[in-house]
Amino acid sequence: MDFPFFLDIALRLLFTGVIIYRNKSSSPVRLGWVILVLLIPFVGMALYLLFGEVWRDRGRLARHKSIIDRVRSRMETVPFSISTSEQTPRNDYTRVSNAFEFQGAFPLRQGNRLQLFSDPEQTMLRIAEDIDQAKQSCHLLFYIWLDDESGNLVANTLIRARQRGVECRVLVDAVGSAQFLNSALRKRMDDGGIEVVPSLSLSSFDIRIDHRNHRKLIVIDGNTGWTGSRNLADAEFRIKPDFAPWVDVMARIVGPSVYDLQAVFIEDWVLEQDAAIEALMTPMPEPLSGRSQVQVFATGPTFDSRILRQMAVISLFIAKHELIITTPYFVPDEASVTAYCGLARSGVRTVLVVPKRNDSRLVAAASRSFYQDLLDAGVEIFEYRPGLLHSKTITIDRRWSLLDTANFDRRSFELNYEVSFATTDSTFTSQLRDLQMQYISDSDRVDKNQWSQRSDYSRFLDNTARLFAPIL
Repeated sequence: MDFPFFLDIALRLLFTGVIIYRNKSSSPVRLGWVILVLLIPFVGMALYLLFGEVWRDRGRLARHKSIIDRVRSRMETVPFSISTSEQTPRNDYTRVSNAFEFQGAFPLRQGNRLQLFSDPEQTMLRIAEDIDQAKQSCHLLFYIWLDDESGNLVANTLIRARQRGVECRVLVDAVGSAQFLNSALRKRMDDGGIEVVPSLSLSSFDIRIDHRNHRKLIVIDGNTGWTGSRNLADAEFRIKPDFAPWVDVMARIVGPSVYDLQAVFIEDWVLEQDAAIEALMTPMPEPLSGRSQVQVFATGPTFDSRILRQMAVISLFIAKHELIITTPYFVPDEASVTAYCGLARSGVRTVLVVPKRNDSRLVAAASRSFYQDLLDAGVEIFEYRPGLLHSKTITIDRRWSLLDTANFDRRSFELNYEVSFATTDSTFTSQLRDLQMQYISDSDRVDKNQWSQRSDYSRFLDNTARLFAPIL
């Protein structure tokens, strides 16, 4: 037998065996890697070594888990948790909250105030206004920070805050914000006394390059917080202007749940800076009487990789009339597709809104491959026209909602560090649903009959992309 041929077969079998032996990935993920290795052997093997195994992360992941345990053990006794309160009636919402908490989410806390922001200019101006009111600390964590109008506005506001004696700490993803970290704006922030630190820096060999910090959050004085889908960048998003405007949503939170956002920031900051946890923590804010119930949860490689996916499916259980989802990247697993189809067939209006033009052709193709199954089950699918719809939201029956930094794909579910919050605030949820309806009004509905008649070539391409959906 020709030796190169024998070596090729041996390597394919070896990698296939290693992939099958792995016990931390789902069967579809393993199958995706096996297909890649068998179809494109040497490219597939190289990609698997880079992205398929977690060996490079084990030390860092263990250290991060230790930090998380230390932070949470130092958190104050939780007087504003309602998820286990005997006085709180057990209903569908509290049961879902308890399931989330069991999976590692923070408790559902009462006494918060929520505000929704979708206009990019108003969002940045209000963030700057909050920073201008800061007295003790400003903590910001973003996946992408750009040297543009929004980036400069917030940076200038932080520099002014530092001049007043406010401690200002900025954590940005080392890959997502690579341009910013080497920019004149970053140097000006350094000179102004702002602590700017990269998260998951590639200069360290103990990380996987596809493990990214995708969180977006701001905590001011420990009692005012922001989170949502917006990066610290203009809607024109100049690093990908062909898909602009990028359409996002942010929430402003005042109250006890900001304490949980603060904990998430501290956990990530201490991982990079090895700072004293006690020096970063602030007292829990007092509850606001009769205000929103909010539950914060952080997810990522440090946690069980099934948590976010299970949370997304668990939330479907409470829908009785309507479920609306908006996401830029929709690459679900088969269990999730089955859940959406089952929900639609049960008579619950089930709506999915995605961008018409996506910045990732492979993800867009994989997403389209699920359309026919969803449409046949009665799911309504809309494709947003004006720009790249980047908002990640769920509303259920105008009573429960979820605002996320995570997309509906494996990368967000398993590889990225994300932060999300759920709320039973019906007023906030109705406002979020109104925003979703605006997205729908600017979208084209996917017609089931027309979709079923698309060309064999398009169907082939989409279904081919679907083979790799588990590893996207």
